[in-house]
Order: sequence, then structure tokens, then C-alpha cells
Amino acid sequence: MSRVEVIGNATLYLGDCRETVDVIGSVPVVAVTDPPYGIAHSSNYGASWQGTQIANDQDTSIRDEILARYDNVAAFGSWKAPMLPGAKGCLVWDKGPAFGMGDLSFPWKGSFEFIYIKGRAWSGRRDEGVIKGHVEVSWESRGRCHPHQKPVSLMRHIIAKTEQQSVIFDPFMGSGTTGIAALAENRAFIGCEVDERYFDIACKRIEDAQRQGSLFGAAA
Repeated sequence: MSRVEVIGNATLYLGDCRETVDVIGSVPVVAVTDPPYGIAHSSNYGASWQGTQIANDQDTSIRDEILARYDNVAAFGSWKAPMLPGAKGCLVWDKGPAFGMGDLSFPWKGSFEFIYIKGRAWSGRRDEGVIKGHVEVSWESRGRCHPHQKPVSLMRHIIAKTEQQSVIFDPFMGSGTTGIAALAENRAFIGCEVDERYFDIACKRIEDAQRQGSLFGAAA
């Protein structure tokens, strides 16, 4: 690991997540993550990340290698790639009518993503398998920090189904949304990100959320 930042109850690693697995050792974690989907995606969205690709997105090998090591996982994915091995079920995130590009000759929008669930760490009220009402901002100028950024409320919805003492681990941390959600749900968090640009953004976002939570007497 080239950098380690400890921010309240969150520990963030800059580096390859395959190394982080050895660093965190035997800590029992629930992996909640938005990994590379394995579709070699390149965004044509008019933002600072236009034309760039997500690291290790050429196939699902890095996703499968890392997440095979954990019994309990919630991982986002695409219909364009194989499902997560060992998944016991699949949720659908309905992104709302404003989202969905893809093939414009196809008369339906791809306005959804899968969330693969693995393991037995999940409990709580039995909600619908199609998750609605969680929308992320579209434009970088309005606060979007990553091309595949997820809503904090959506990640909180997932993390809330874990036990209170769970340690949430995101080996593909991106801009830190899972960490913000974990702190808001009073879970410890471990995150890893290989891209230094997004690592720095994650540190700032999590630090800001931690500070805001302290002002109100709880994590936020």
C-alpha cells in the first residue's frame, strides 16, 4: 500500500485491492462494493473522465478473484457480464427515468443495474427486490465525483441489512460513497482504491461526512 488514511472509524488504502486482502488479514468483513463490471466501459459523458476506462474492467477476473475470498458480499453488476459466482440472489436497482443511454435504436432504456447478494449476513425487513427512489446526480458540476457513483441512500439501504457490528469493506472504493454510507449506518469501514485521483476524493468526502456527523452527534 502506498498510502493509508485513518478517518474516524474508516481506514482507507491507496493501492491494489489484492494487497489489501493481506493487510486486513482475518478481520471479518461484509464486502459492499461497485466493482469493475467486466465490460471495458469507456464513458462518452461530457465530464473530466470522458474517454477514460475503469481499471481492470476488461473482464470480471479481478472482481471474481477478490470477492471469492469473502462469504458475504453485495456487488453491483451488469447484464452484459456473467453474474457474481456464488450469489444467492439478485436485486435490481431502478435508476429512474432520467438514466439509461446505450443503443439509442433500442426502444427501452438501460435504466437499471443488478446487485448480486452472497452469503447469510443479511437480515431485517423483507423489502422488494426492485429498489426504487434512489437517484444520483448526473452532472459533475452538480457534485458527481465519479462516472459510476452510486447514491449514498442506496448504499445505506444495503448496509442497513447487515449486523450492527459488521465491518464494511469496499475493495473498489472509487469516490468513497460506500464509506460515507457505512459511517452513516454506524459501521466501521475499510476501503481500497487503486486510482490516486479517486482515492483523494474519497478521503475528502469521508472526512467531510465524518465532520458533519460529529456536529450532529452521529456519523453522517
